[in-house]
Formats: sequence, C-alpha cells, structure tokens
Amino acid sequence: MKKSVFVGIDVSKSSFDAAIFEPSSGALTHKQFKNNNRGFATFLKWIRSVASLQNCLFCMEDTGSYSYGLACFLASKKADLCLESAYRIKHSVGIKRKKTDKADAEMIAQFAFRFADKLKLYTPPVAVVAQLKTLISFRLRLIKQKTSIITAIEAHKQLDGYVDISFMMRSLNQQLKALKEQIKKCNEQIDRLMQQDQQLHHQNHLLCSIPGVGKVIAAQVIAYTYGFTKFKDWRKFACYVGTAPFPHQSGTSIKKRTQVSSIANKKLKALLSMGAVNTLRTENEYHVYYRRKIKEGKHHMVVINAIRNKLISRMFAVIRRDTPYVKLQLQ
Repeated sequence: MKKSVFVGIDVSKSSFDAAIFEPSSGALTHKQFKNNNRGFATFLKWIRSVASLQNCLFCMEDTGSYSYGLACFLASKKADLCLESAYRIKHSVGIKRKKTDKADAEMIAQFAFRFADKLKLYTPPVAVVAQLKTLISFRLRLIKQKTSIITAIEAHKQLDGYVDISFMMRSLNQQLKALKEQIKKCNEQIDRLMQQDQQLHHQNHLLCSIPGVGKVIAAQVIAYTYGFTKFKDWRKFACYVGTAPFPHQSGTSIKKRTQVSSIANKKLKALLSMGAVNTLRTENEYHVYYRRKIKEGKHHMVVINAIRNKLISRMFAVIRRDTPYVKLQLQ
C-alpha cells in the first residue's frame, strides 16, 4: 500500500499518544488525546490538518478493550488501520533504550513505514462476534476469581483448630456461591447469543459435531477467528494458538528437536488440550491414532499436540464444507 504519512498510536486506559511520521521530510510530530469519543474527534481533526485520511496509514498495538473504541472509530471513517501485536512491534525495530508513551508512538509509526507492504488492514468484527468475545473474556475473569476463592478456602482450612475461621469461611463460601451463579448466567447469555444469531448458531452446530469440541471451545474459536474470517487456513490459526511445531537448529552444532513456540494464545491452547484429552475417553479414531503413535514410541504430549492440530483442521474443514463432521467407521 502506498502512503505518504504514517501514524503510530500507543493506547492506554485513559489516553492515547499519536505520532505522525512523514518519510519525505523525516519529521515526527507527537500529541496526546483522551481515550474517548471527544478525544477521537480531536485526534481526527489534528490528522486532517496534516494530511488527508487516504494518504495515511494508522497503526497501533492490539490492547483489547482499550484500543477497540478507537479502532472502530477509525474503521467507521474508512481509514486504513493495522492492529499489530506488541511483541511483533517490539522485536522488529531493533534495540530501544528509552521507554515512554511518546517514544512508543514514534516507534509504532516508524514500524508502520518500514513494514507497510507486509501489514494487513484491520476489519472490525461484526457486532455479535465482538459481543461474544467480550462475554468470553468476562467469563474467563469470573473463572479466575472462582479459582482464587477456592485456593483461599483450601489455605484457610489449614488453620482450622488453631484459630477461629468461621467468619472467613462463611464469607469465602458466599463469594464462591455468588461467582458460580454469575458463571452460570454468563454461560446462559453466551448460549442465548449463539442461538439468536443464525450464522453463529450454524457455525456452533458444525463445530460441536466434532468429537472433542464442546460449546466452550466452539464459542472461543468462533470469537478469536472473527467467525472464521480472520485466518485463511487452519495452519495459520494453529500457529496463533501455539500448536504448530517449528524446527530449532543452526549450523552443525545446534540441532534440537522440533517443538511448539511459547508465543501463543495459551488460554485457547489449554482448552484445546482438554478437548484432545477428552477425545481419548471413548473408542474413536483419535483413540486409535493415539495408541498407534504411542506404540511407535512417540511421546504422550507429542501425540496430544497432533490431536490438537487434528481438531483445529477439522474445525476449519467443517466450516469450509458447510457440513457436519462425519465420524469414521472403525475397523
């Protein structure tokens, strides 16, 4: 894409820093704005005082809910925007000794200039998918709080008989009960949302036809793939999740075993691991595959990772074919 102005944006909770980089003159201009609708309008006015939107390429880190409002605002104005991971930006610009919001915005602007030909333009998810992703994030937060409460209960039980813990236990159990109720209601809301939207309901039905894929995995995969529009094929999604194996070697002295990368969506990866293990509880093609590979001398986790990739490939396959999964007849 040919652009003459590159805008880097560093977003925080209450504000965002923007830097305009003009390669023709090498000039860098910086300004800070409020992270709200009024700030967005002021930011757009500032940009238009320098160049037209058609000549600008905007780039910012994907910081979830903090960057979502500005991303939707720029998309509504038909601006060319790229949302990139902070990890990729940080490891693409070389050594940086200074760390400020202004410096980060300038770094992102220069990153956009250097890699403009490789960046993908951002397309916001449809409203129902964005709502689904928000509900899933809220559910994960509730589960994290529930786990914390359970840990606290187990820790306080060790004091029983030495100190009076009746008040603490009563309070913790009340919190646990309330959290379980909230998680139940959140699950019901996710189910209701999936039922109300025809496309989500259809995709959920196709995914749940695959052994090892339940409602939770299906909902999360739909949310993170933007309804299977964000990733072109299952291999790219496997790389994002962290199940794609990569070689590790250099010259003749370094030749380690092929392994998955630690750069991954670890929550989704953990869910797929549970799905892969669940497939082994009944006699099916996955169980046959698992026994065969273990007999060949493969490590347990290597086979589990292969099953995770099988689940991912089958999810993309049923969506592409638009037909439910057909279970193989075991001999």
